[in-house]
Formats: sequence, structure tokens, C-alpha cells
Amino acid sequence: MLDTKLVFTEATLDTAYSWLCKQRRNFPANADIWHLRFHWHTIRGELLQTLNKQDYTFMPLSVVTKADGESIHLWSSQDALVLKMLAMALPEALALSSVCTHIKGHGGLKATVNDLHAALPDYRYVMKTDVKGYYESIDHTILLKQLDKDITDPFIWRLLVQFVKRTVERGGTFKSIHCGISRGCPLSPIIAAYYLKGLDEQMAGDPRYFYRRYMDDLIVLAKTRWHLRKAVRTVNQHFHQLKVEQAPDKTFIGKISKGFDFLGYQFGKDKLRVSKRTLENHIRRLSRLYEQKKHQPNWKMLLDDYRQRWVTWVYSGIPSSIIDTERQTLDSLFFKSTYHKSQQAQSD
Repeated sequence: MLDTKLVFTEATLDTAYSWLCKQRRNFPANADIWHLRFHWHTIRGELLQTLNKQDYTFMPLSVVTKADGESIHLWSSQDALVLKMLAMALPEALALSSVCTHIKGHGGLKATVNDLHAALPDYRYVMKTDVKGYYESIDHTILLKQLDKDITDPFIWRLLVQFVKRTVERGGTFKSIHCGISRGCPLSPIIAAYYLKGLDEQMAGDPRYFYRRYMDDLIVLAKTRWHLRKAVRTVNQHFHQLKVEQAPDKTFIGKISKGFDFLGYQFGKDKLRVSKRTLENHIRRLSRLYEQKKHQPNWKMLLDDYRQRWVTWVYSGIPSSIIDTERQTLDSLFFKSTYHKSQQAQSD
């Protein structure tokens, strides 16, 4: 059971502060993180006192435009600290299912990939899907009804209501958000796990299936076509009740032998491969990085470092016995995507 005095302690605040400093270390000079850090000795005590008095209110989020032109909604640095402390306490209190693997301590992406690959020989059919615009689609009324059953501490409940029913400010104009949860917030992955908890528990409790969910990506393995149809019906029923939809372009229902993509890898053959979509997305990012760095003298080194980090990510955490380790394909694709551009730049 959550208790304000156990959630908002000196230890949890210091942990959240270290996390925040790391997360916002590259923010511009006018960002509020630098004011928070400069006055931390004073703010630390005042913030703890306010939280223990149960008298804290979140500020409106700010609309911030990043260097690449993308606009994001940003919590104030102090609010981010409070949200991080909540995020540290909520997973255990909400009893999130172990098959929801993006939660810390539940395995993570690579363990999910390994477990899925190991389970394939025991099944014939698969359903994999993705929730369309998951964060933006979470219904406030449904979510708060769910939380009301599990959160008994009045102050934590009020903070969660403020988190859900947030306000965004831009140029002096305030806008209330009536659907969805915010991105880039430490609490959001916890809430995203919680919203589909009912589906997780029902599928994990049925021995006929292998089931995993990583954020909004979920997969079901079944031994018979009839079992698969029932699983599809169960998923559809939960989605309908929660007012979310499947992403058609990321949904596959059929035989495992036909092959399918999940969490960036291609399954269905003896060994894992990097999915075509993952390769295309990475080459697109690499090309964008080239356009940003091509006038710098060390652009080749920057691109190679970026490429190498990605290749390392692809193979790390996956036993070499179950993944195609022929890197020539990856290397040639990356080479083609940058070499021709460099030649064109030199000719210009």
C-alpha cells in the first residue's frame, strides 16, 4: 500500500535528483534545470516539506521546440522530480504483471526477444499487434476509475489526477488535455503498463498461450487455429473496453512459419534477423545525422560511432547461437547510405 511518507523521502528525492541531472544535462542555458541545480540546497528542503504537508500542485507543461523542429510538452524540473519519485514507487503498489516486460525488473526488450525465440518451436500460430497512438489514446475516465481501485492514499491520488488531467501552456495560452498521457515523463511507462493490466493478467493466466507485452507491442503464440481465434477475440474485447485500437500496419495474425517482426527483429526462421523496418528506420536516422554533420571535419567518425553503437545494440543481449551474425549486410547498407552522399557532397 502506498504511503506518502514512504514515497517522498530524502533517499528517493536524492535518487530522483541524480536521474534528473543526467536526463537534462544537455538542456539549454535558459532551462529551469540550471536554476534548480544552483539553488538545490534550499529547494531540496522546501520541496520535501511541501510534499510531506501534502500540499504540492503540478505546474502547466511548457511547449518546447527542439533543435530538429519537433515540439514537445515538458514538465518543469521540479515536477519531473516528483513524477520520478512516484514512478519509483508505483510499479510494486500497482502489482504490474511480470509479462509486461518494459517495466524495470521484468526482463526488458532483449529478454523478451530471447524468451519469444525459445518458445516458437512449441507453437504454430501468432498474433502480434501494436496499440495505435497508445499514449495519446488512453482514456482519462477509464484510467482514473482503474487507479481509484488501487490507490488509497488521498495525496498520491490527487497527484495522479493532476498528472492525467494536465494543462499545457504556450505563449500565455493554456490548454487542458482531455485524453492521453504525456510523453517524455518517467511516470508514463508505468501508467502505460497499468492501463492494459487486465489483458496481461488474463492472457498470462491461460496456459494455452505464450504472451508478452512490451509497452504497446504485444504478442500471443497459440498451438491451434481455434486457440488463436479465441486469443484475438480476447485482445479485441479488452481494446474495445479501453477505447484503444490496433495499428493495422503493425498487426500480423497467421502461421509462425510465414515469419513476423517484433521489437525490431524478424522471427520465423532458425535464427533471428534485424527486421526490414528497423534497418530502414536506422538508415533514415543515419542519413539525417549525415545531413547535420557533413560540414564538420570529423563527420565520418561521428557517423561511424553512431553506426557502431547501433550494431552493438542489435547483437548485445542475444546469444550468438540464435541470431544471424553476418554483419556484412548491415555494413554494406550503411556504407551505401553514406558513401554516395559523401561523394555527391564532394562533387558539389
